[in-house]
Amino acid sequence: MRNFLIKSKTIENVGILYPTGHLDAHSVEKFENEMIKMLDDSIVKIVVNCNDLNYISSAGMGIIMGYLDEIREKGGDIKLSNVIDRVYEIFDLVGFTEIYEFVDSEKKAIEKFNNVS
Repeated sequence: MRNFLIKSKTIENVGILYPTGHLDAHSVEKFENEMIKMLDDSIVKIVVNCNDLNYISSAGMGIIMGYLDEIREKGGDIKLSNVIDRVYEIFDLVGFTEIYEFVDSEKKAIEKFNNVS
């Protein structure tokens, strides 16, 4: 089993998730718990900063997809930032690039949320 860590913080009413390592079936519960904490705190503008994410499996993508409708119904969204090429290819393969907004940096993602009223 490969290592996985998750950290989070809130900036300007935007929740930022920082997954590190391999997000797969063995580690997906940690990721989901952080997502649930944000929703419990009424944070529905979420950025997943993938700078240190080396791999994501269908289980990890399922968590992101599983909360998308609820988040959008509450007026929020999920944006993915700093995605490395290898991980972007995985997202692209399953069609996530058509569903989610991918941005170059966390700062740009926060700005996009704050420019939307």
